[in-house]
Amino acid sequence: MKVRKSITITSMLTLMSLCIISCKDFFDLAPTDTIKEENFYKNREDLNASAIGMYEALAQETHKFLLWGDARADMVTTGQAEPDPYINEFVVNNVTSNNPYTNYAGLYRTIARCNRQMEKVYDVQKLDSKIDNRDAGAFYGEALLLRAICYYELVRTYDKFPIITSDYAETITYVDADGQTATKPTLSLTPEQISAIYRMPKNQQEVWKLIYNDVLAALGMLPVNYRWNDQSLSAKERYGRVSQPLAATLAAEIAIWLGEYQTASSLCDLPIKNSNQSLGTAGTWFNQFSAGYASGHSMFLMGYQYENSFETNRLQEFTSSVRKDGGKYYLKPVSSVVNALFTDNVSLTDADIRAQASYKTVNGDTVIWKYIGLDNVLSMRAGYQSNASWSVIRSADAWLLKAIADLQLNNYASAFNFINMVRTARGLVILDKATFNYTDKVVMDKLIFDERAREFAFEGRRWYDLMLQSKLNGKNILADAVALKYPLKDRTSIRTRLMDEKNWYIPVNPKLWE
Repeated sequence: MKVRKSITITSMLTLMSLCIISCKDFFDLAPTDTIKEENFYKNREDLNASAIGMYEALAQETHKFLLWGDARADMVTTGQAEPDPYINEFVVNNVTSNNPYTNYAGLYRTIARCNRQMEKVYDVQKLDSKIDNRDAGAFYGEALLLRAICYYELVRTYDKFPIITSDYAETITYVDADGQTATKPTLSLTPEQISAIYRMPKNQQEVWKLIYNDVLAALGMLPVNYRWNDQSLSAKERYGRVSQPLAATLAAEIAIWLGEYQTASSLCDLPIKNSNQSLGTAGTWFNQFSAGYASGHSMFLMGYQYENSFETNRLQEFTSSVRKDGGKYYLKPVSSVVNALFTDNVSLTDADIRAQASYKTVNGDTVIWKYIGLDNVLSMRAGYQSNASWSVIRSADAWLLKAIADLQLNNYASAFNFINMVRTARGLVILDKATFNYTDKVVMDKLIFDERAREFAFEGRRWYDLMLQSKLNGKNILADAVALKYPLKDRTSIRTRLMDEKNWYIPVNPKLWE
């Protein structure tokens, strides 16, 4: 069977599965005017162009990440007097499978492009003598790591989802129902076997290991501070593409989920000691959002070039209360929760730059400020110019993950030290060992996760942090924390629902997204 392919079609399995499960939006189908494959993938420049294209689909999903990771958690509620019903399903933690925001097609478009890139890297190397083994490994590792990031988002959000790990059109590698990795020729699979591939295996631990192993493989393939197109990179490309420090940081985070705390602690040392990564200063912290990136602070983000390109996201629409600017005020902070969280009893009022820049009151409305503000005072970005960056992982992650890992290793002094590093970099007073009970594990656990809540407020992290905190403590912290954002009359029912960990995951019906 000969298939005419374009650069955005991943494999023959894609075409077969489209016919079988009628799920057209899972993968990126090529329009008729796309550059045909026989005219592409000829040299390093083509590989680089294809690599940039891998990120495009992911950049359009940021509003969903806000819903998945924050709207369901304790710090965010609806801003509208009469909430949008689909948005409100996330806020009240009762998401239905026909909710359009459960559509994960954008992640699969990215996965498809990553698979295609991995298939083509070494073929292109044979055609272009300028691509050495180091370069080829970097391009392959980039695609492998970006795909792992997509699966990491999926495994924490959905109980069941398709896993496509094939690198080549001729074969498909997948995790079967018994949690075993299997490889078969694509054309030898029956419709029933193809359908079975698109089910989440019962053993989630195997899926976690698959993701973890991919990230570790990418870590070994990505050179330190690599120059992707063999020249000095623009800031957008430097922070808008994956890197070795990112691989180490993500591997550390996954290692914590898997209980490998010593490995996680050691992995964190790589970005912490990298000269391109730092905690930055309080004065430059908000540049990550207002200026698109911030040297030192940024590690991997979704950036948007509004000038000339008019690239935007939907974050202004979701968080602004100013209708003339395109704001629909779908989501806002839970004032009682965030005010308590950002109150520091040992520092001066407003000392924390994050308290000044994460949320504000605008025209009487409490708003998430990160995506609509241009400074930490009151200047707002222009209407319908929603180009604030979305941070996937930041440099501060490494310091805070190091604190978590060291606490689990009972290295209280080290965990306390790394928390103080973050605090002082954000303008807060250092906590004193003489007066703070830093050897109490329960106290330290709360201190670390509260610090993560302040650092990454409204960045799609909180729900997953509560999941992780619950796992590390062996009790359902998530249910207790989330229930507090609701009116008193609703708290018991919400808590009861979330005490069942099956309700931590979003339902999805992929056949609806044809």
